[in-house]
Amino acid sequence: MKESVFAICGAGRAGTTMAADMALMGHKVNLFELDQFRESIDPIIGRGGVELSGKTQSGKTGFAKLNKVTTDPEEAVKDADLIMVAAPAIGHELFFDAFSPFLKDGQCVLVNTGCWASLRMAPLLRKKGILEKITLAEANIMPYLSDKKGYEARIFNVKQDLKLAAFPGNRAGRLLEIVKLVYPQFRMDPNVLWTNFGSGNPAVHAPIALPMAGVMLEKEASRFYGDVTPAAARLSEAFDRELIAIAKAYGCVVEGELESVKKEYGYTGRDIVEAYKNSIHAERLIPKERIKVILDEDLKFMYVPYVELGKLAGIPTPVTTGIINVLGTILNVNYWEAGVKLEDLGFAGMRVDQIVEYVNTGMK
Repeated sequence: MKESVFAICGAGRAGTTMAADMALMGHKVNLFELDQFRESIDPIIGRGGVELSGKTQSGKTGFAKLNKVTTDPEEAVKDADLIMVAAPAIGHELFFDAFSPFLKDGQCVLVNTGCWASLRMAPLLRKKGILEKITLAEANIMPYLSDKKGYEARIFNVKQDLKLAAFPGNRAGRLLEIVKLVYPQFRMDPNVLWTNFGSGNPAVHAPIALPMAGVMLEKEASRFYGDVTPAAARLSEAFDRELIAIAKAYGCVVEGELESVKKEYGYTGRDIVEAYKNSIHAERLIPKERIKVILDEDLKFMYVPYVELGKLAGIPTPVTTGIINVLGTILNVNYWEAGVKLEDLGFAGMRVDQIVEYVNTGMK
């Protein structure tokens, strides 16, 4: 197989650490940022790379020289075998609008932040006649817990259980082969229902935040994971039960949050209180504005579609619905209006079995 080229879209904490670590592995890596967010990439353009520290996948630290650092989408993706989108869900469409005109036959596009991205972006790519020519996929979670300032980035933890799926599921092609060149801990799920139901990540933020929301969202920063309460653990477990039941109705086998953090990070305990309080997560101060952004993304892009898919399958979701309602009131957002609907995923008017067929084959 020829030398692979990777394009990382998004120069935030996740994309920057991914690009740097992959470069230290010896790969050609292009880092791309949208021009309207140029300030996040200018320091890296000036240096031609990233100074990386911490616990890395590559086992290396130091200066990582990148193949290209650019705000030009064509330059970033034209020679890339794998394009990885490491941006928040709210930015997915902006990136796809930018680079989709320059995609070529046989390229793979993997959205590392998931959030039903492949289903939400499929209509855009189909309209441009590109969907059938590429492999479109999404992962359940970012590979690192990391941070970034200027041209310096640090990895706190490398996640050891990562899942991805293509849309449609039967068109994965050589995707996993390429991804495993940089992240061998990835495993392939049958379809994107599995990656989204089994994401682990959005399952925990809202239950942690809710019991402390009145205080947490007023303080400038909180030890978000270090201050997790027994009430949060009970909420998380109740949410897990509903999500696992919904997933089962769609033929997916997924685990709860406690099992997820054990597999991903190696954290253990009787519940998420013990698991997180004895972890590197507990040490981190999270600014309140960052907490609001995380909750907003989870509720809009994950919790609302969970409830909608549960209704379609006849699975009650009183806990998940209650979390949406209460946090929506606290954050002053009507998530039932703002959240992702079944039609946004291409599921409008479909039965459960038809949805499963669609994510597996792309056929309605």
